[in-house]
Amino acid sequence: MAPFVRALLLLGASVLLAGLACSSSPPPPCTGSSCACTGGNVCNLDCGGATPCAPTCSSFGSNCNATCANDCSFTCTSGPNCAVTCGDSCTIACSSTSTCGATCGKSCKYTCTSVNDCAPTVGDQSVVTCSSTGNCDATCQGTCRVHCGSTGPCNVTCPSGAAKTQCSDGWSCGEPC
Repeated sequence: MAPFVRALLLLGASVLLAGLACSSSPPPPCTGSSCACTGGNVCNLDCGGATPCAPTCSSFGSNCNATCANDCSFTCTSGPNCAVTCGDSCTIACSSTSTCGATCGKSCKYTCTSVNDCAPTVGDQSVVTCSSTGNCDATCQGTCRVHCGSTGPCNVTCPSGAAKTQCSDGWSCGEPC
């Protein structure tokens, strides 16, 4: 093989190897029943259609974003910003973060503890619990119960047609305390 062709092949192979070494591949999707992100800056967890699934973020530097289907169990601790989008019958727990945003379907259980800004949008027959928070701003898309303990403002938005009732520890939409 001519020296020029050999040099060209070596250069091409070097560029290919350098590109592979420097490329950042996306994190693997959540498989089976759980996936976790600990440390690092941004955590993006996607369970796809796996049910149940338990995406978990802890001690991260910037954002934890998760997407999961029904029967999801999302936990987010010790980081700035948490956000999850899930289907029905989800359990969401955020603690010691700056924000905890969530959008879930019916029969969700959302708990927000020692968080500055709790902002869930929950489906019918859901329960929201905020404790030791700066704000609790819940949006209910059906009947729901919102418990607030040691919080700043406890704001609840009910859908039209669902009576908003003040309870001793928060609010309810379309159901008794």
